[in-house]
Amino acid sequence: MSIKKNYKIKPDKLEKFISTVYEKCKLSKKHASIVAKGLVRADVRGVWSHGVVRAPIYCERILKKVANPKPKIKIKKIQRNILHVDGNNGLGFITSSIAMNECVKVAKKYGVGIAGIYNSNHFGMAANYLEIATKNNCIAWVFTASSPALPPHGAMAAHFGTAPFAFGSPTGNKNKPFILDMACSAVARGKLKFAAKSGKKIPFGLALDKFGKPTNDGAKAFEGIMLPFGGMKGAGISWMMDIIGGIFTGANHSGNVKNQFGNNFSGPANVGHFMICLKADLFQNKNQFLKKMEYGIKKVKKLKLAKNFKEILHPGEPEYRKEQMIKKQGVILSEDIVKDLNELGDSVGVKSPF
Repeated sequence: MSIKKNYKIKPDKLEKFISTVYEKCKLSKKHASIVAKGLVRADVRGVWSHGVVRAPIYCERILKKVANPKPKIKIKKIQRNILHVDGNNGLGFITSSIAMNECVKVAKKYGVGIAGIYNSNHFGMAANYLEIATKNNCIAWVFTASSPALPPHGAMAAHFGTAPFAFGSPTGNKNKPFILDMACSAVARGKLKFAAKSGKKIPFGLALDKFGKPTNDGAKAFEGIMLPFGGMKGAGISWMMDIIGGIFTGANHSGNVKNQFGNNFSGPANVGHFMICLKADLFQNKNQFLKKMEYGIKKVKKLKLAKNFKEILHPGEPEYRKEQMIKKQGVILSEDIVKDLNELGDSVGVKSPF
């Protein structure tokens, strides 16, 4: 069996390539840059399942005219600090970045900013939008609806999405915020998609096939039923996401969000997102808040370690460490991903950096 090669590339070089590809897909230079930054940022943080491996998928939806490369995004003020955002079928990276930046603006002015987004698409890694908030001394929550993948508790059919429960807060280190970004499933769905493509086996216990039988086949798992983390708890959170991200915002819901990673090109996905942004110093001054955050983190780190643990890390810290490493050595991409990116570049007339 041949050994597959890994490739290393500097994040800025990779970002430039991806941005140029999206410009060829008719996105404006500004919007192409937003998408490229979001995808590469996921790889830099070690969240490869939401990184450039997904670049061809979003391009395909644009080229097949089920996503809008030039959205005219409309922001309606429900109240002075509550926004309803019509994404005009633009990519979720764009709609969500614009919405969170607007949330930050109103939160800084009024203490709280809220945005409901509809007519959007998959928005990649939720941490992208949390980082916009934390860099501006804001606490934030991000929710989203997504396509059917998980069963409600007691059912044997994919109905709700694997939508992330995502929360961010600034800490004493502005480059190392507290970021909790977790899917409702036992594993990110993207990992099943790419395990299927590469023919890799997955551990049992993550998913069932379409007949409801446990499987370690990535392809059967992706086409089957993913399992929620924590049984009924994860299933309940996925239902909550559908209510907040779908029903509440006016987007698709109840199993009607189109799967953007399968072969459903029958029309717009109409994904919904919901964001809450708070000034971190809403009830106390900024320094007090940050000192308390650092105190809380340090106190946890001093607790007695569980067996086989060498230290305790706060959510977002493993990704921060990964980022420091990748800044030195570059983003590592597998041969399969590089092959897909080369083909993507060729298809739109952009020279690959590999």
